Amino acid sequence: MAGDKKTVHPAFAINNIKTLIPIILDIKQDEYSSWIFLFELHLQAHRLLFLINGSAPPPDVDANTVLQLDVLCRQWMFSTMAKDLMITVLKSGKTAKEIWNHLKKLFQDNKGNRTATLERKFVNLKFIDCTSIDGYCDKLKSLSNRLLDLDFPMDDKRLVIQLVNGL
Repeated sequence: MAGDKKTVHPAFAINNIKTLIPIILDIKQDEYSSWIFLFELHLQAHRLLFLINGSAPPPDVDANTVLQLDVLCRQWMFSTMAKDLMITVLKSGKTAKEIWNHLKKLFQDNKGNRTATLERKFVNLKFIDCTSIDGYCDKLKSLSNRLLDLDFPMDDKRLVIQLVNGL
């Protein structure tokens, strides 16, 4: 019968999550904001935000499928983490939401220290620390972007002043 046909959720068709979320979440890299943006975007595209935000699943998704999707989401999380972070987080929760909340706490609680460390690197970066002027500019911009991810934006004037000082 046509009514008995069960469809497979499209999330199960994803072979390589790293092509959709190319950022590897690492406690040392401060790309948490970018990672969560891409991860949430991916979950939203597949109607899976309920796995991390506590909302109800769509009515067309049965309880067994919800459990399988939760496992899939956790696998995606672990696949897009650095090994050291994955080992730290591995036993932090039994659901995608618990792991999501643990990551949030892990990255947000440490924000002040990471901001201070990055700002120190930004201020102390010198041209001689890089192989080229392009490399120097890229490093400054990268540090600036990482500080922005930590809610500590560097305006263009500050970037130019640091660029000149470092030369």
